[in-house]
Amino acid sequence: MAHKYTFFYESFPEDKPFIDDFIKRAEDLAGNVNKGAANDSRRRRSSDVIMANALAGVVSEALWRHFLNTGYKFVEYTPFEDAAKQIDLITSEGMKIEVRSSFPRNGVEFAICHPIHQFDILGPYNNGYKPDEIKKDYYVRVLYTYAQPTDILEGIKKDGFAVYLTGGATWQMMNDAKISKVKNLVPEDGFLQEGTTSYRVVPFSNALDTYQIKDAILRENNNRMKVHGSSSF
Repeated sequence: MAHKYTFFYESFPEDKPFIDDFIKRAEDLAGNVNKGAANDSRRRRSSDVIMANALAGVVSEALWRHFLNTGYKFVEYTPFEDAAKQIDLITSEGMKIEVRSSFPRNGVEFAICHPIHQFDILGPYNNGYKPDEIKKDYYVRVLYTYAQPTDILEGIKKDGFAVYLTGGATWQMMNDAKISKVKNLVPEDGFLQEGTTSYRVVPFSNALDTYQIKDAILRENNNRMKVHGSSSF
């Protein structure tokens, strides 16, 4: 089961500050990220694509943080320092959570439910500018309703901007050959070129849904607290 967030920038004054903050944080991030595309280290991305990916990342991390902290605050951001060593979210007991997002051309329902072309929980990868990506304890996913990443730049300021939190997987699941596989990432613009990246992925049909992955993260965090004693940020 996925979890959906919907914003109404034009109609709900309460939503406007959240969206404006997302955009400001994305602008700051876009100025710092590596210009090589994550799925093709030899390509250069336009400023709009960089901003769109930064915005999708900022929103995805913020909403996963909000969702995981609902009922029990134990997840925080980590500062951006280096792309190769980046951790998106971290729990109070030090568990690392990677958040990744995509823009399925055929819609969210197709991406989740299609028996052959379903999307995946994206795990660790290597390429020319982000070698030896560090291990994360959990990998979680977000899908947007736009056919092209840059559509988010205008869409986020329109009523009905929707964000779908669509499950996750553990590090152990990523390393279980019975449920995971290696998959080449096709760039969002549809051009598969030399230098594309191989990911370890868990297909949605084998993954934990959004509420199951939250339960798994919270349960392990609580177990670690019992062993180490309580901790907080």
